[in-house]
Amino acid sequence: MALFCSGGFSTSLAAAKVQKYFEQTNRNMTIDAYGYADLNDKAPSADVIVLAPQIRYVYDDVVKEYPDKKVVKLTMQEFGSMDGAIIAGRLAKEGVE
Repeated sequence: MALFCSGGFSTSLAAAKVQKYFEQTNRNMTIDAYGYADLNDKAPSADVIVLAPQIRYVYDDVVKEYPDKKVVKLTMQEFGSMDGAIIAGRLAKEGVE
């Protein structure tokens, strides 16, 4: 799973919290954080593309570019919570478990 935002710094923190939640709940999933500039390099190898709210405007373009991938855009509340359980819960609602 790849989580993208505009720069990557805050996304790294969010991804680390989600990864910790995955490990604590014995889920065999990984999530890595990248800046939007890395999207075309990293998205092809990701099963799921997660967009932080800072770049939610690219959602339609990403869905068109990667029609075989699940693309999830987080809300400001979900992302801003920096809570792994909340973000993982959103991913689960989108069928990512």
